[in-house]
Amino acid sequence: MKQPLPILLSTLLVTTSAAYADSPWSVAGGVIAVDSPYANTDTKVMALPMVNYQGEKLTLRGYTLDYTLLQQHGFSWSATLAPGQFFDSSDSDNPAIKALNERKMSLYAGTKVSYAANFGRLNASVTHDILGHSDGLKFNGDYNYSIIFSKELILTPFIGVVINSSKVSNYYYGVAAGESTSYAPYQLGSTVNYNAGLLLRYQLNKNWHLNGLVKYTQLDTDIEDSPIVDSDNIATTMLSVSYQF
Repeated sequence: MKQPLPILLSTLLVTTSAAYADSPWSVAGGVIAVDSPYANTDTKVMALPMVNYQGEKLTLRGYTLDYTLLQQHGFSWSATLAPGQFFDSSDSDNPAIKALNERKMSLYAGTKVSYAANFGRLNASVTHDILGHSDGLKFNGDYNYSIIFSKELILTPFIGVVINSSKVSNYYYGVAAGESTSYAPYQLGSTVNYNAGLLLRYQLNKNWHLNGLVKYTQLDTDIEDSPIVDSDNIATTMLSVSYQF
């Protein structure tokens, strides 16, 4: 099954960021395991290649693009572009799930603000599905604080929230009228998912870095109650190695 990409991207955004070399370019390869909330769909383990670029205004991290519009005194405002989640129903072992329509990948564009200080970093973004699959909005907010044990080892705990508009919630977790002969139509309102986790970054040498992540996402009760969902949470683990030129 193709896994919800916001989970993957939030992982990649932090664990592939580079901070120890002069070059703006880095590459990374990782293995990630993500639980599926959809009924009778196994945890997916995937290998993901990544290319990262950190310029003066333009930033590419994994599969997300940011362009800084304003930056001063720890505050930044940027335009952002990122793919969203998707679900191939044929990956489920449940015939009723297999018969559902595919939930296609969306592309979200919008604006993001960040503030960094000695107490940590706050991020918030509002984006819209510009491909029109769900034609909905998302709000993402998170807080993280890096604990520097040494030059080599940094641990970063984080907490976050993702708010999906009713259009996004229904497209990915609802059942449309006439879509299924097994499930009654199911409609959701806006949904709120909470997450928390821990990132680890270890500097092997000037160019090589080892990154690890564990993350837990608590799903909204409306998502839990969907007939096509059989879990109230999603667990994510990841291990990656990055090289900065």
